[in-house]
Amino acid sequence: MPIVEIKNVQKHFGANEVLDDISFNVDKGTVVCLIGPSGSGKSTMLRCINLLETIDKGEIIVLGEDINRISDINSYRQKVGMVFQQFNLFNNMNVVENCILAQVKVLKRNKENARKIAIDNLTKVGMADFINAYPATLSGGQKQRVAIARALCVDPEILLFDEPTSALDPEMVGEVLNVIKDLADEKMTMIIVTHEMAFAKDVADKIVFMDSGIILEEGSPEEIFNHPKNERTRQFLSRIL
Repeated sequence: MPIVEIKNVQKHFGANEVLDDISFNVDKGTVVCLIGPSGSGKSTMLRCINLLETIDKGEIIVLGEDINRISDINSYRQKVGMVFQQFNLFNNMNVVENCILAQVKVLKRNKENARKIAIDNLTKVGMADFINAYPATLSGGQKQRVAIARALCVDPEILLFDEPTSALDPEMVGEVLNVIKDLADEKMTMIIVTHEMAFAKDVADKIVFMDSGIILEEGSPEEIFNHPKNERTRQFLSRIL
């Protein structure tokens, strides 16, 4: 049974239709990569799933619940974590404090327990040696790994990644993608907006190709990358690969 169901979703910004009748499902323990040109609605779709934007029409069912009827958004976002392009770390807190905050505020964990969980997750992403460092002293790849650890600290059932490597220098991209790949191996349910086609091909269970606010094609990496049916998909992949 799908853990996320997107049903006929529409979203406008003024007269601009950003999402036009979008439907797709995400099964538990799978990775779905949203690919397509800039401005195709991929990040907006992700923001709608995390309730950072509200949809105009359609339904988004997550963990069996229509999310547009949810009253406790914080509780929902604990189950559906999000990792952003720009890290969104608190610069006035060190690494471990960044990972403790939501645990104490949202989950009401005591600080000692929260610190242990934070260190466990920072170890998982290779950042255990930096627990007392401040974000300003870290590289982009290190910041993004801390952001992933922070998202993991609240035990999410689903993780959303909005172009997690787009703000990184090329040599730092691999270290972040390796962390995400490890999560995929552990069967974490993830929806990832990415321009990293080799990564999508390697890690995704399903690829959704979007253009101009619609889904033109979806299928396995093998189907989309090796046998695309849609001419627009072929054009996009021939330019980017």
